Amino acid sequence: MYKIVNGKKRIFYLDFIRALAIILVILAHVTRAFFQNANPGGFNIHFVAPFIDFGVLGVPLFLMISGALLLNRDYELGDFLKRRYSRVLIPFLFWAMIFPITKMLFAGEPATAVNFIKLYFDNNYWFVWMILGVYLFIPIINSFIKEYGMKGVEYFLLIWGTVMFLNNIGQYPFHQLELSYFAGYLGYFVLGYYLTNKKFNLTDSRLLKISLLIFLIFTFINMDYTLTMCFLKNKLLYYKYETIVTVMQSAGLFMFIRYFALVSSNNPKSIKNKIYLIFKESFMFKVIFSISTFSYGIYLAHYNPLFFLKYEYTILFTHNPIIWLPIVMIMIIGSTWIVLWIFDKIPILRKITGSH
Repeated sequence: MYKIVNGKKRIFYLDFIRALAIILVILAHVTRAFFQNANPGGFNIHFVAPFIDFGVLGVPLFLMISGALLLNRDYELGDFLKRRYSRVLIPFLFWAMIFPITKMLFAGEPATAVNFIKLYFDNNYWFVWMILGVYLFIPIINSFIKEYGMKGVEYFLLIWGTVMFLNNIGQYPFHQLELSYFAGYLGYFVLGYYLTNKKFNLTDSRLLKISLLIFLIFTFINMDYTLTMCFLKNKLLYYKYETIVTVMQSAGLFMFIRYFALVSSNNPKSIKNKIYLIFKESFMFKVIFSISTFSYGIYLAHYNPLFFLKYEYTILFTHNPIIWLPIVMIMIIGSTWIVLWIFDKIPILRKITGSH
């Protein structure tokens, strides 16, 4: 479960989930960038459609990890906000400045001061603005959890899950019942804390199977929706983050990885443990840990190679997605990781990597 790195204890499965989350985020962006308007009746759209449904899980997984690590903790309010905001804002302010330049060079955007400012606040970085807003609520929900414990967490998740269900069937807002406080991304923080700390009255092995089943069922539901909407709307559409389908899909994947780690660690001679050790004890750990460490920086920086490839080589990459989709993924993740790794070695640039 744990791994000692530079004298500090790391929860390995959380590093694994964080590395997976950024890969999924980029998968969603690459799929949407190159295949958003592909022929709905063609092979390409059928091949890439499932990837958007896996990619959508990246954001919830990021939030769930944050909840697992930040909630039910003792910290001073000012110190918490200073640490969180500085870690998010410093790298964002830099990479958001590079983004307009990339769009002007490769996407034909007008090279004017007004357009630069407009692109600086572009919706591509919506995740940053969302996380800054959620951080304002973390101290409040943290105090609530410390006061009411797991019962309070279950109370919150029951209402939040109900709102997510109503969102799924298009019935929210429900008359004048004010539930908007339970309708946002904060619930993923609470869910991540809950799934990390809840002691269920089932064996780890059974929970592993149940979580896999939950993940598969809701993934197939999401895929069915995506393929159906491809034909109806001629676009790659998927269930949004604020729906019960994505909630259950994310929860199933998060639980599966957690309980796979638990079951593997408790059964050292099992096949599961041999698979687990491939990731935890081989060179793969260094790769996973490095991607996890630079995950926020990769998110901020990946738009630059993404837009370069999109506007320069779209025809090439969309011709054969079986070959080019993984190649583009490797090119984007690899190029951003190399830049961040170099920046991390230079003291004056270390703060903009998102790893400190």
